[in-house]
Amino acid sequence: MYYRIKDKYKLRGWELLPYALVDSETHRAHFVQKAEFDALTLCDGTVDLALPLISQSVRESAEKLSEKGYIEQCSPGTEILDEQKYKRYPNRFMKHAHWSITGKCNCKCKHCFLSAADGRYGELSHDDAMKIVDELGACGVLSCSITGGEPFVRSDFWEIVDGLTERGIYISQIYSNGLLVNERLLDKFEDRGLHPEFNMSFDGVGYHDWLRGIDGAEKAVRHAFEICRDRGFPTGAEMCLWRENAHTLRDSVNYLASVGCWSLKTNPVADTGAWQEGGYAKKHGLSSDETNAIYLDYIEDFYQDLPEISLHLGGFFAADGRQPDTYSLPAIHVAKDPENTCMCAHARNSLYISAEGRALTCMPISNNDEFQAEYPLIQELGLRQCLTESKYMELINTRSAAVLAHNEKCVDCAYRRLCLGGCRAVGLQCHPGDILAPDESTCRLFRDGWLQQITEKVSRLRPSAECAEQKRLRELGREDEIRR
Repeated sequence: MYYRIKDKYKLRGWELLPYALVDSETHRAHFVQKAEFDALTLCDGTVDLALPLISQSVRESAEKLSEKGYIEQCSPGTEILDEQKYKRYPNRFMKHAHWSITGKCNCKCKHCFLSAADGRYGELSHDDAMKIVDELGACGVLSCSITGGEPFVRSDFWEIVDGLTERGIYISQIYSNGLLVNERLLDKFEDRGLHPEFNMSFDGVGYHDWLRGIDGAEKAVRHAFEICRDRGFPTGAEMCLWRENAHTLRDSVNYLASVGCWSLKTNPVADTGAWQEGGYAKKHGLSSDETNAIYLDYIEDFYQDLPEISLHLGGFFAADGRQPDTYSLPAIHVAKDPENTCMCAHARNSLYISAEGRALTCMPISNNDEFQAEYPLIQELGLRQCLTESKYMELINTRSAAVLAHNEKCVDCAYRRLCLGGCRAVGLQCHPGDILAPDESTCRLFRDGWLQQITEKVSRLRPSAECAEQKRLRELGREDEIRR
């Protein structure tokens, strides 16, 4: 009885997580127990598992692995591929990298985190960029999304893309303003067998040009969405809200759904970067309460229209018009052991690499020069060290308990095990210099009854709809926590 690991799986391991199967189609790591892994190492097409020296527990594990679809019976000697054989990386696991390959841009956006129109953070040399490509491969990072600035203005863009794919790193998304997305560009991706999602900014029907600082920007990005749809490239979008464009939310969502855009994430313009430097917040900015009121009003439009798009209204509300009987309250974090979870679950699995090559948790903190200066430059320290022992690892391994203990207002809060202090980037914006500070926007969602208003409104508009977080809390016997 011979077994082999199916071709799409590779045996991999990392420090503290040594036993995994990586799916080369979904680009996910399936972590297994040692007993299962021991059986997997024998499923190479050369070992007869029926031999008396093979333990019964190994045979039982093989049967379970077969049921899960990880292995298949084979003829003797049908060996696995070299690339499937076990490889262990000498660093902590990091699933994904989100990389600003340049700090330069061909737009003049009034809100840019990086002040990219002025090239504030420039871009790494070709040699340093390719060094990071090498480091990502050597550390077993599974996927990478590419952003900027505007990534397509970088002259060696295709060398970076080819370097990543040659190292087996899946390019999941390209974040772009859409100005340079054309048929010829899509041809180059198709020639390489790549179909990444193009995630493009769309800042309101009739208002996009104002924020982008370029006449004709809206026309260009509309064309980009249309040709991506026609050529079979998936698309996503991000929309910034400010006082003048907030009324376009419904039309903008429906437009994006009409051109086949799969997802949309909205957020009010944050008072950082170029927005802060230009002093726009006083005249054009929205407060948290104003933003929440806009979102709450839109929920009625959403259930009337049911746009075929996955919609994420900041940390307020999320739903998909194609699956209207489920919705999400992103501000609620559900975990079996809440205070022992990493303070930012996203950052623990996704590394942000700044235009300077710095290892950070996310793009919104990349323009906080004083704060980010403490964090390592990958081209100098090396990614292995960054993902083993560094200021970066210290930050992303910090537990929610540290955030809650750090803030007096969190200590006795009835919602502390649900919000866990909120978003670290927003907390840092609310309290400059303090990465453990509370996210005041999330605080208000709980304390001022916004979440209750959402559930009441959805219950009235779509009685069959169920909140995913409330369901999970109920399964854990914690549903009462949200009703306090």
